[in-house]
Amino acid sequence: MIDIQLLGLLNATLQAATLLFIAALGELITEKSGILNLGVEGMISIGAVAGFITAVNTNNIFFAVIVGVLSSAIFASIHAIVTVVLKQDQTVSGLILTILGLALSSLIGKNYVGKKLDTKLESLFSINDPSNIFEVLLSQNIIFYISILFMILISYTLKNTMFGRRFEAVGEDSKAADSMGLNVIKTQFIATCLGGAFAGLSGVYLTLSYVPYWTDNMTAGRGWIALALVIFGGWKPYRTALGALLFGFLEALVPRLQTYGFELNPYIVKISPYIITILILVLLTIYKDGKTGAPKNIGIPFFRENR
Repeated sequence: MIDIQLLGLLNATLQAATLLFIAALGELITEKSGILNLGVEGMISIGAVAGFITAVNTNNIFFAVIVGVLSSAIFASIHAIVTVVLKQDQTVSGLILTILGLALSSLIGKNYVGKKLDTKLESLFSINDPSNIFEVLLSQNIIFYISILFMILISYTLKNTMFGRRFEAVGEDSKAADSMGLNVIKTQFIATCLGGAFAGLSGVYLTLSYVPYWTDNMTAGRGWIALALVIFGGWKPYRTALGALLFGFLEALVPRLQTYGFELNPYIVKISPYIITILILVLLTIYKDGKTGAPKNIGIPFFRENR
């Protein structure tokens, strides 16, 4: 019989990891096309507040999820217009979108702070007190299973299909991809909006399941952790999922430290994901002779006339 506290820790780890992984998977797709998006934090926040407000006013969870995802995708299109169409600096645009997203979500959601949901995203199976690992897995809600499905689908597409090869070609060498007849601008625009949609799904999961209420700045830096996860995973979905589990474990561990008899400063645990990411990046750079796995054209605007 597994200790009930360990099962609780596993359950909390999976929930935290799901939230991080969905956002990271969206950023991975965007970066694979050669676009750097530092606005993930703001996009998660937009999706979270849009989904929450819709759920409060309609009591329709499915509609709330759709609204949250579409809201973030539309918000991400601002980044796509600025960086893909207008060819402006991707770092600056992403940072502005983070600030704008956090401020805008606070403004929109100010009348909903403290309100509770009448309904929320429930688990697929009614298991209130899981007694083993299998029941813990079954007690997760549908977004957990959707994230696994997306991981498998995206991994297979990128590695085993012509579409995936062409998509990666845009991020690796946009000039060569353009000479092959690929529409670089269209691909990057869609990838950026798709990444925003994934961030919106992460935000919806945050306010409709993980912590079913709304308050300002409740994303709490998770968008930045999602960015770190992409680097940690070497721009590969499976490795990014493993990183999400590790970072989800660290997030779940913080409120349980004293329960297990440890007096470790919780702030040390909170900064550990970033420290681990830096160490992994340094080790990968040394081990692979400077090749971290990042797309070669990431952050570099594509000018067709210079081809």
